[in-house]
Amino acid sequence: MKLPLINSDNLLPENYVPCLEQVQDGYEMEYHAARCMRKMICAALQNGIRLRVYSAYRSIDYQKGLFSQNIQRYISQGMTPDEAFKLTARYIALPGASEHNAGLAADITSPEWEGELTEEFENTPQFKWLSNNAHRFGFILRYPRGKENITGIGYEPWHYRFVNCVHAGHIKKLRVTLEEYLMLHNC
Repeated sequence: MKLPLINSDNLLPENYVPCLEQVQDGYEMEYHAARCMRKMICAALQNGIRLRVYSAYRSIDYQKGLFSQNIQRYISQGMTPDEAFKLTARYIALPGASEHNAGLAADITSPEWEGELTEEFENTPQFKWLSNNAHRFGFILRYPRGKENITGIGYEPWHYRFVNCVHAGHIKKLRVTLEEYLMLHNC
């Protein structure tokens, strides 16, 4: 499986729509990712851990709205448009630059989680379980702490990307980002 790098330097085509399957509570992912996500959710439950998909596939149009809304929220708080754009881009990918747009990413929380996603998620049993097991189902923590300068996105302990089990195992073992892994393997 060729691993696509999806970011602001590697945009998806404007009309890109993956083949989708349901994951949980109406959320969808690319069909390979969806099957592995469902298996991961079931395995976690067998270990007494309930995972909740908070966000998964997003159309590029939806991403445009999300990005624009966030910019407007920061501007209404007194930021300049440039400041608002930069802060938004730190945590929300540009339309076409989001792995959610490809159906390969899911934001995962606990069923009890309320409000916005924050770094506090790393203190939950769900995060601990995902840290130890997500790779077995083909998922990686996509934006790890301390790697922001490599990924271009702030630390997101809730954001998991499907890369398949082989690649996920290697990425976990090497403790690298997807960018670093692709550079090492010339993928």
